[in-house]
Amino acid sequence: MTLAHQHLEGSPWSLSGSTGTMAAALAANSVVFAMGAIADTARISQSVQRAPVEIEAMRVTFTAIVAATTPVTAGRLLRLFKGSDNAQVLPTGGADITPIPKRTKDQTADTGLQAGVARIATTAALTTTGFTRGSVPLATMDLTGLGAAGSRFQFEFFFEKRQGSPLWLDPGEILVISNPSQIDAALTWQLTVDVDYRSRDSM
Repeated sequence: MTLAHQHLEGSPWSLSGSTGTMAAALAANSVVFAMGAIADTARISQSVQRAPVEIEAMRVTFTAIVAATTPVTAGRLLRLFKGSDNAQVLPTGGADITPIPKRTKDQTADTGLQAGVARIATTAALTTTGFTRGSVPLATMDLTGLGAAGSRFQFEFFFEKRQGSPLWLDPGEILVISNPSQIDAALTWQLTVDVDYRSRDSM
């Protein structure tokens, strides 16, 4: 690979984190995971424009801990959304997920992420002051039949060019996992999120 090609491909990163035991009856439209691309500074003539973050793959693992009263419930879903525009505020609270470079030489490289981290819920939803979620999901995780204790399923999304279309986070854009409907009153659960992405140099 030439240096020029490597520059265009960007530095590869991974991040991985898990919630704690999520409390039952999680309110509809809560956010349990968030990652955002660093926004551009106010642009002037010849100012530097940040390159987007490219997400290549996501693995989201759902595990039921305490069973739902009704194990099979239509409409029990988690969905992947972007923020409504690129001027939204990254959700706060929960726990930080610090990305790790896949190559040792990139230890000091720019992660491309707001605050240098992603965020994942612990036992309650992230705080979304200043954040508005988009209305159309990028992907859906169907949990309809996963209400029995110990039920587990891994959802895999591939966005790299060889297996699908790239998922770009342009500067300032935020990606979240959210539930469109309230989660069952008795059901407690854990979510593990793994993300492979690339952070390119600014343009």
